[in-house]
Amino acid sequence: MFDPREFINVSRELSASGLTEAKYRTSISRALYGIFLWAREELERRDQHVKSTAEGYRGDEHSKVRQRFKSGPFKHGGVDQRLGSLYRLREKGDYELDTTVTRGDVLQALEYVDYIEKYFEKKFS
Repeated sequence: MFDPREFINVSRELSASGLTEAKYRTSISRALYGIFLWAREELERRDQHVKSTAEGYRGDEHSKVRQRFKSGPFKHGGVDQRLGSLYRLREKGDYELDTTVTRGDVLQALEYVDYIEKYFEKKFS
């Protein structure tokens, strides 16, 4: 089974200074999806049922994962807040073509990921 944390590793590789904006945009996207997929799988293992049951439809999985950090046994305001910030950075990187995405944006995204990873390692280990 693929380890979604590999996406986070790719994100870190794409955070080096002097890279293209396209790589910075890609880095943010991979950081978000790495942490989202890791959370989704860990929550599923703990009977939190965040995976979509409709074949081919996954749109609600993102909101279900975020909801688990807003309430319930995994409630954690810091994780929820940083996930929200990651989604906003990913939106900027994926959809706002008239806005420049910089290495600073990538480093901010990776700070959010680092915070969430520390929580996951403590809570899910």
